[in-house]
Amino acid sequence: MPLNVRRFCTSVLLVLLGSIAGVTAQTVPAQPAVPQAAPPSSGDVMRDRISKAKAFIAVRNYNAAIYELENIRRETGDTAVQSVVNVLLMNSYLEQGDYKRAQDFLTIFYNEQKTTKPNAAAIYMSVAGQVVKGARSRVERYRALGLSVSDRTLPLEASNDLEKMREMLELVITQATEIGKDTKKTADAMAMVEEASTSRSMLARDDYDARRWKDSVADAREEMSNSRSVVLNAVNDTTGDGGMTASNTAMNTPAAGTAAVITPTVQPTPQVPVNKPLAVREREVKPPDTAVAKNDKPVIVVQNPPQPKAEPKPAETKIVNDNSPLDVGSLVNYATRQSQPTYPPVAKTTRTTGVVKVEVMVDEKGEVAEVQKTSGPSMLQGAAKDAIRKWKFKPFVRDGQPVRATGFVNFNFAL
Repeated sequence: MPLNVRRFCTSVLLVLLGSIAGVTAQTVPAQPAVPQAAPPSSGDVMRDRISKAKAFIAVRNYNAAIYELENIRRETGDTAVQSVVNVLLMNSYLEQGDYKRAQDFLTIFYNEQKTTKPNAAAIYMSVAGQVVKGARSRVERYRALGLSVSDRTLPLEASNDLEKMREMLELVITQATEIGKDTKKTADAMAMVEEASTSRSMLARDDYDARRWKDSVADAREEMSNSRSVVLNAVNDTTGDGGMTASNTAMNTPAAGTAAVITPTVQPTPQVPVNKPLAVREREVKPPDTAVAKNDKPVIVVQNPPQPKAEPKPAETKIVNDNSPLDVGSLVNYATRQSQPTYPPVAKTTRTTGVVKVEVMVDEKGEVAEVQKTSGPSMLQGAAKDAIRKWKFKPFVRDGQPVRATGFVNFNFAL
């Protein structure tokens, strides 16, 4: 083939190949870049590790669960994560039977709540609540197997385990009682004492032991109340110069020439006989010449003059008092201002739910003058009482005159 012809064919071939390549480039779309997966966040990593620890607890591999949880607790500063880890750790210590570490762990949070660390008291209550829950799980486990925790013929290993759990509950009761002396923490502490004492009575060695721990609730409540009464005496009943406030003056002004004093004592369950003579009460309250509270503010006490003892009246005689309060039943429809209760952290931890009925006295202005009675789960009663004190109602009227009224409000706590 001549050289010129060969060059011509080669040129034509190159032109054709170039055209084909251009058409192909136009018809085939460019492939989009595949985005790379974002690395997992620290929160996702912690959640995965906590789920792993929970799986170990589910299969009763407590050594592995404790190892993982303790590492998480050291590595994270997230308070929400630490709260979950603390509860799981306490559960693992108790289920493993390592009561020494459980006691030391609880004491750490007890000491922390004495400081200014945020939410330290709530964290303690959540961990202590796990102790209460663990004790009840023990009782339910024995009952499910038809056994009694007070059976003296139980194997030594079982008896020792129950005894250690009793010591854990007693530690919770002691610590919570001390915490309750702080007026800001009394409500949660009292609820914890009641729950722990109830669980301790369920783990009683015998009937005497059960009664003892049921009665201890009243003792703890009185101890907390006495610590609060000092503050109430010094703050609520006096002004800066030692004079009485307007509300107390109206209620407690003695007759002319009468010396003395009212000492408000906060008693959890007052048991005052209806017909108790005033003279007896005066012998119980000995008015000091000078009574000074711990903060050096005077405690003013008013003692009314002795009155003659009333003649006993026949039982069937009933005097109708026009000033007696109205009984209106449910107060919800009369409320002009409501406040929802705050769910106690310890109650959330123990999954405590139910309805709390609060019976109150409403004064002539429609404000709550007195919380008379509460019923329902003891751990939730404090929150219900705190909430009802913030309610206000339409004033109640009888014969054109404002009067006091009694009624109730039900608070439903649900998770």
